[in-house]
Order: sequence, then C-alpha cells, then structure tokens
Amino acid sequence: MSEKMNEDFPPMIGKYKIIGVIARGGMGVVYKAVHPSLKRYVVIKKMTSRGNNGNATRFKNEAKILLDMQSPYIVHLHDYFTEGSYRYMVEELVDGAALDKLIHKQTCLPVPIAMLFMQDACYALKYAHSKKIVHRDIKPGNILISKRGEIKLADFGIARDEESDENLTQSDATLGTPAYMPPEQFEKSADVDQRADIYALGIMLYEMITGTKPYPGSFTKDTLKTVKKGKYIKPRKLDKNIPLKIQRLIHKMIRPKAKNRYQSINKVLRVVKNYLKHYDTHELRVQIAKSVITPQTYSFPVVTPKDKLRRRISAAALSLLAVVLIVTGAFKLGFFHRTVLSKIYTPVNVEIKLPKSVTQNLDLPIRAFFFEDDGKDLPEVKNSNRTFAIKGTRKFDWIFKANKDNKEESASSKYVSYDTTDVFLKKGKYRVKVVAGPYVWWNSFNVADKAVTVNCDALKNIKNKLEVTTFVSDRVSGEDLSKKAKVFILHNGGWVELSKYPEDKIVSGTVWKFKIDCEGYESENYSLLIDWYQERLFISAELTPLKKDE
Repeated sequence: MSEKMNEDFPPMIGKYKIIGVIARGGMGVVYKAVHPSLKRYVVIKKMTSRGNNGNATRFKNEAKILLDMQSPYIVHLHDYFTEGSYRYMVEELVDGAALDKLIHKQTCLPVPIAMLFMQDACYALKYAHSKKIVHRDIKPGNILISKRGEIKLADFGIARDEESDENLTQSDATLGTPAYMPPEQFEKSADVDQRADIYALGIMLYEMITGTKPYPGSFTKDTLKTVKKGKYIKPRKLDKNIPLKIQRLIHKMIRPKAKNRYQSINKVLRVVKNYLKHYDTHELRVQIAKSVITPQTYSFPVVTPKDKLRRRISAAALSLLAVVLIVTGAFKLGFFHRTVLSKIYTPVNVEIKLPKSVTQNLDLPIRAFFFEDDGKDLPEVKNSNRTFAIKGTRKFDWIFKANKDNKEESASSKYVSYDTTDVFLKKGKYRVKVVAGPYVWWNSFNVADKAVTVNCDALKNIKNKLEVTTFVSDRVSGEDLSKKAKVFILHNGGWVELSKYPEDKIVSGTVWKFKIDCEGYESENYSLLIDWYQERLFISAELTPLKKDE
C-alpha cells in the first residue's frame, strides 16, 4: 500500500495517533496511524460520504465480515468504531503495493510467480468460502503485497454472506468490476456464489501472465454479450511459453456457464499446488518482495523447477521403459517373427472345441506343449508352453487375427472353442501334447511356409455306452413296483420296451425320452439330456394310483 503522505490530517482519531494520509476518495479517507497497544502501524479507513445509507451499510457489513476473518491470507481488521457522524475501520498495514500496480510496472509476470499469487489467493478464498462469504470483487487491485512478499486479500466492501438474512444488493443492482465479472454477476449480483470468485480469479491469472484482460472492462450490453460467448484470445497465442496446463486451468475457471467451471476453490488450489511443487516457493516469494521494493521495472531471474534434473532423468527412464515394454510386447506378440524373421519362422496355433460340461468341471487350465519330432527323444521346443483361452477373448487377438473367425460360441451351443497364441516354429516335423484335466491328446503335424492351425476335437463327438437302471414305487403307499412296471424308450416316434431295445444303441451325448407304465397307475414320462462322459443313468419313479372311477 502506498505511503505517500498528505500533511492535512488530524493528530488523533479515537485512540489512534495519525501519522499521515495515504489516500483520499469520494467515499472517504485512508490514514496511516499507530496502534496504541500493539505499537505497530495500522490503516484507518474513514467513511466520509453522508446521506448514502447503502454505502454506510456496506461499510458496516465489511467490518462485520472482516472481524470474523482470521486468516494470514486476508487483511486483518483490528477495530471498528464510530466517532461523531463518521465510521472507522482499523486494519493491518500491508506495507508494499497492490498487485495491479505490480502488473502495470512489469507488464506481465513469470508463470511461477503468478501461480504463487494464485496459491495465496486460493487460500484466502478457501477460508472465506468456508465461512459462506463470496467476495464478488476479486481483482489485482484487491490483492496486497507486503515488502516481505506476503500476499493478502483485501476489500470485502461488496462481499456477500450466503447465510445472512441481510441482502445488501438490490435485486436489479449490478456490483463488481466488469472486466472480472462472470455473466451471472452482470445479470443478478445478489445471487452469485463462490463460482463467481473462481471466475474472477481466472481472469486475474490471465492478466498476470499476459499483461492484458480477456474481455473489455465496461458495463455495456456488448461486453455482456462477449463474456457470454466465452470467446477470447488464448494465452498461448500471446505467449507460446505459457504452459498448456495453465491455459487449461484458466479456460475451465472462466467458462461462461457457472456449472461448467470448477465448482470449488479446493479443486483450483489442487492444480496450483501440483504446479508449484516443482518450484522453490520461498525463492519465488523473495523475488516478489524484491519486485515490490524496486521502484523501476524488476528483472525477474529465470525460474527453473527445483527438480528439473530429476524430472528429466525420470522422463528419460520412463521413455526407456516404454521402449522396452513396447519391444517386449511386440516380441511376445510375434511382431518380429511375422516381419523380420518371417522367412525362418512359421506361426502355429492350436484350437480345441470342448463340451461345456467338460469346461465347467476343469479346475486346471488347458495347456499345449510342443516337441520336435526327431524320431528319438522328442525334445520340447523352448518357450513353447501355451495356455488356452476362449477363442476371441484375448485383448490383442484383433491385431494379428483380424481375418480369422474369432467369434465366441453362441449361448445355446453345447461346445466352447479355445485356442492358443501363436508359437513360431522353423520348418520341420513336430508333435503337440494338449492337456485338459484328465484328458491328453497327442497330435503330429508338419510346418512349412504357411501358417498352421492344429485342431484337437477328440471330445467333440465322443460317446459312451449308457447303462439304465430304474426304481418304481407307489407314490402313496411306497410299495415297490419295479417288477410289475414296464419301462419304454422312444425310438423313431414310437415307444419300445427298454428290455427289448439294443443295449449298444443307448449311448451318452444325446437326449433320451423314457416312459414308465404300470397297471392301475398314471404313466410317468422323462426327457433327459445325457452328457458325453456320463455312463450310468438311474431313474427313480413314483407312480400315482388311478382313481377308482377312472
């Protein structure tokens, strides 16, 4: 805050000794004074405009709000009192300058410096918003900087307490500074919330790093129309050295519709802190202090991230790791075998179709093992062990198997198709052993120039002889009817007595229909699906006696 003194001032105001006049305006005078008990310089704001109840109410409102604000990032209020017909506020003296003066002197600020201003402003708003206070006039002129590099938010004259019953803004009044106001504040200042402060803070960041504002600063319909469209020159078009992440931060903060902005200052603060963690914030604050003390344009030194070397090493290590992973993945997927080594190696895979009943009972994975068919020892091919997966379900199948039928079996199918990833083999004779739980298949095949698919469908059509045993009883009395009852089997649309049906024709892997008859009882019919591996069928039938009049 400027300390150019005007000698026309009273010696005392209340208990405070006046040192001089800092500023005069239409609404009042700002004095520099000494606090009698704290023995430190303070600022006394005197409201001189009379006959304006609105201004008086806002002055009192600011005092009430500041008395509850106990944050190192907000200007502290020591006292509020009236003397005669005048009202006074006693605030801490921030002995430096306002941010707007610094921007005017420097034209624009280095991004890390601007982000430190953002951090402290965010902390101030985080505290204010936690108290349900909306500032409504965030701008560089209300950001004060001390000669020690402290940054504080000031001037809560038009702030709004969201929980207060007092409405200090007339419903049709527009309050604020146009260049920093969001569309909703132009239309109805009384109803804006914390997102209006977030918008204004985004405009302030734009101004700090570019030296200009994105929108005109006037209360006109044209200004409102421009702000509503959200069209402005992107910061990187003005300075390509501005990081893209900072441009994105600004873009989201100053979106015309409040619902599209950051909904909480905490989210803005998270982005700001994530950026500043790479810098020495103490050194940044020292540079801010020097820029305030220096009367001429201050030449900020080039600010580099404190962990720049580590980040470069990390980036190089990550790049190397990515290359290794890509090369390893390409090797495992057979990219080199299919391209550079295609004249030496041929892709071979194994497909198997199993009944669903088998796959549901397999606890172990289905595996394939490849061996060289040398006619003697059958040495296993190194790194050729493969595990089957349901066909078409691997993440990278589409890369090299785009022309193959990778469709899964339909839900109604009795079978499930599995296949392996490709094994790359040199030309010659080979054998493959497929192990699926208790089942083992050996297959011989030759490898030439064309890709080979080995099919193992040994279980697809396998059937076992089925032995049928029946037990028949009276449903009411429990009497054993097995010797009296007759069992029939459906064959070619007619019922044939089971005892007369050829035993070798009754096999598993199909649906059989049975009928059990007994004189004096209702018949029972059964339609049963017999899986391929099932060998014995037991039917226990309880027959219901016929009624006497039937």
